[in-house]
Amino acid sequence: MRASSPGRNASGLVSCLLIAVLLIFFGVASPAEAAYPTKGGIGAMHRSLGGDKGRLGPATGPERCTLKDRGCYQTFRSGTIHWTKATGAHATWGAIRAAWQRSGWENGPLGYPTSNEYRSGSQIRQDFQNGRITWTSRGGATVVVKEAASSTFTLKGSGFGHGVGMSQYGAQGMAAQGKTATQILEHYYNPAKVTSTTTNANSDITVQLLAGERSVTLTPASGRLRVRVGKTTAESSGKITVERTSAGKVRAKVGKKSYEGSWLTVEWQGTRYWSGSQKTTVAVSKAQSGSTGTYRHGKIEIRQLKNALNVLGVMRTNSEYLPGVAEVPASWRAPALEAQAIAARTYAYRNLGPLKSACACNVYDEVTSQHFKGWGHENAKDSGPWRNAVRATQSGSGSTVRNAKVVMYKGALIDAVYSSSSGGKTNSAAEVWGSDVPYLRSRDDAAAKSKSAGNPNASWTVRPSQAAMAKAFGLPDIARVDLKRSSSGLVTSAKATSTTGKTATRTGAELRSALKLKSASFTMG
Repeated sequence: MRASSPGRNASGLVSCLLIAVLLIFFGVASPAEAAYPTKGGIGAMHRSLGGDKGRLGPATGPERCTLKDRGCYQTFRSGTIHWTKATGAHATWGAIRAAWQRSGWENGPLGYPTSNEYRSGSQIRQDFQNGRITWTSRGGATVVVKEAASSTFTLKGSGFGHGVGMSQYGAQGMAAQGKTATQILEHYYNPAKVTSTTTNANSDITVQLLAGERSVTLTPASGRLRVRVGKTTAESSGKITVERTSAGKVRAKVGKKSYEGSWLTVEWQGTRYWSGSQKTTVAVSKAQSGSTGTYRHGKIEIRQLKNALNVLGVMRTNSEYLPGVAEVPASWRAPALEAQAIAARTYAYRNLGPLKSACACNVYDEVTSQHFKGWGHENAKDSGPWRNAVRATQSGSGSTVRNAKVVMYKGALIDAVYSSSSGGKTNSAAEVWGSDVPYLRSRDDAAAKSKSAGNPNASWTVRPSQAAMAKAFGLPDIARVDLKRSSSGLVTSAKATSTTGKTATRTGAELRSALKLKSASFTMG
């Protein structure tokens, strides 16, 4: 074997040591940190963070575009930058990067980052497509995944209306079970009692028939009408027009003449105000929810309210108003009709006295008070059972009523509110309106769901859209809704959470109004 030269060997060792010293002195990168270029969005983000001498340090590998959604990434000494067309380029590092890695990187529930780290109060945060990672010195990194917006909502409910007081379909169901009108009323308004009274037996009631219009027509049938303006009276057998003038007067056009005043009265033949054998009726344009309303009894006063006309019907409560109340089908069982007549009378009596300033009336002709259709209901071919029910709950002679049944509690008329039906139990006044009323507490309403009640709203289902739900809560979208319900099934509050975690709360009544639900007694799936 040939021996190495000692001199040559010593020289080689010296050369190696010299090269090593030069590498250390001039800071040449190790193989793991060889010079890798950065470009595009990733390069711009790297430069914004200080480049090789910044937060991330130099690149430790090339840019690779092998991720989902055509995503790209590049690793650096102290972190990573990810880029997609949808999110742009964002860097991750430290504990937040480690938490994202544990969650599955971009393939996990968070998706790609949509921001760099930023401070919010005592937290360091970073946002992602589907959530956020937060870091605190005490708690470390926490992953918060936002919920996806729900594609469908299913509301399953029961009942129609506010559900307080007497249930009308419940009354029909109880009547089918053999209960009397008194038993029905004293069940729903317990501990109030049905009693007879002579008070208000022949009192007049003022009903708002129409408001908000600047012009209205009145047309008599089978007789004549007359207009009283101040001390002037004008008769007509044809249509008259009443309008509010720009000067703030009420003007009646009767034939070719006009009569003006601050208000006027319209009377017609065959009434207490203008006796005669003719059974004249008067048709009032737009009085029934935009359609013509027809009236037989009393008189009509046309006044002014909020720069428009206010058309009011003045009539006897028992003999002229109640027969025209159209709250339930006239074909219902007699005890249910009688219970409705007594409740309607009690409600009307309680509203007699000083006129409401909002309408210059005792009651509205809409369900805000009670639905009054006038002669159109009273004279309908199938309305006989309803007229009989009204008469059966009062006594007198002819058109004079001397005594009538009402519901009272501790010697006073009750607030005889009622609705179509409930969710199986009526709601208390405290739940719906905030004030406890002893005779308006939750009562069993199973009868409203019985087959004999024929209740079309015993159960119902509504599927509002995501857009409708978001609008109802005033949120950009809805991930979930949590309901709180009373013992009667009434939704007392509904809390919605958006995909970003923002919340909004609505009462059941508010949600019912916003989504046009039949009642506030429902569940959600």
